Amino acid sequence: MKYSYSIVYDIEKDIWNWFDAINAPFEGFDFSWIDNIDNDNDRKIANQILGKTKQEADDILKPYLLEQKNNVNSKLNNFIKIIEKDFKDKYTGACKALEDITQHPMMSEKFIFCITTFPRMQYFYDERLITVYNSTEGVWGMPIDGFLHEGLHFQFTYYWRDNEDSRVSKLSEDNFHYLKEALTIVLDEDLKPLITVPDKGYSSQADFCGILHNHWQKHYNFEKLVEFGLDKLDIYNKA
Repeated sequence: MKYSYSIVYDIEKDIWNWFDAINAPFEGFDFSWIDNIDNDNDRKIANQILGKTKQEADDILKPYLLEQKNNVNSKLNNFIKIIEKDFKDKYTGACKALEDITQHPMMSEKFIFCITTFPRMQYFYDERLITVYNSTEGVWGMPIDGFLHEGLHFQFTYYWRDNEDSRVSKLSEDNFHYLKEALTIVLDEDLKPLITVPDKGYSSQADFCGILHNHWQKHYNFEKLVEFGLDKLDIYNKA
């Protein structure tokens, strides 16, 4: 299969990510996205648009983001250089790693990566679009780490959630989300140096992620891991 991608920065999509994240709950978890912001300037802007209408948020965010877009030395523009090199060097290897893990071909020949300046990465399944946060520090790792995480979600959705013969297709949205996020623990130390920060899942799922990772290290079989996770869901997801 030919693997291809495009990388874009769309200020309107970036504004939407800021607004939607700040004014919407974190699905399935007791968490505020503002808590995830790692610098004072962004946190100040986030608090200014909290509770605002979309138009009010646009009026605050657009000049703030345009200043970053137009500054050649901004964190945003430096990140664009970083992601372009990272994907040139590692994108094909990441696709092959996801195929090896799931034992299925990539569900799409092409993905679109939309850079965001807000620390929330999402994917839009029908559009084959993944948002990528402009950070390479701390828990975020390099851009390819984000693709591995979201790309695994695409694979799991396509080959398990959308498969009527799979038990995953019968799960509630809450249970599906809970299992989907925990399964990213397969993106571990074994993938270095392709991955820079192994995926340990959300802290609120630590116990569930722990048993899944132990199972993965014993069997290295994603299909069996999914079935194991399904059997344990009722024990760990109390929501």
